[in-house]
Amino acid sequence: MISILVIGKNSYDRMVDIALTSRAFGASEITFTTKKNPTLIKYISRLNNKWGGNFNINFISNWKSFINTRKTYKVIYLTKYGQSLQNIGNIIRNYKNLLLIVSSEEVNKTILNNSDFNVSITTQPHCEASAIAIFLHHFYEGRELALHFQNAGYKIVPAEREIKIEQIK
Repeated sequence: MISILVIGKNSYDRMVDIALTSRAFGASEITFTTKKNPTLIKYISRLNNKWGGNFNINFISNWKSFINTRKTYKVIYLTKYGQSLQNIGNIIRNYKNLLLIVSSEEVNKTILNNSDFNVSITTQPHCEASAIAIFLHHFYEGRELALHFQNAGYKIVPAEREIKIEQIK
């Protein structure tokens, strides 16, 4: 299971981007360290109903206690610092349960010092959604691009110059 923890305050649009990216690239759940957002919860629920999957969204106030509840997870902090994804990615692939942490704030030294892996996605500033997408693409070795979600009502059919959506149910 791959869980995402997003630390920091983000706008609604940015939370949607991060959640959509996490879901589409194969994460199972996302947890934001902000006040509960019923609009975002409804949006993700409608998305799951239409396009399939069981992607969960949560909101918490204390990220330290949340991390402590994930004892069976390898904690991976995605930043512009740390070990290169190209060098450490194959080792991380050996683990089943991952907690990926991204932050809209400055690098958190507590997480930096206590995570199992600090992974540099790139050595340039980047956004949380791109860090998640690149990490998951590397982790799944591209297989996430062909994910089929359980209980999907619709699927997109690739076509060169038209929009093709097929109803499954």
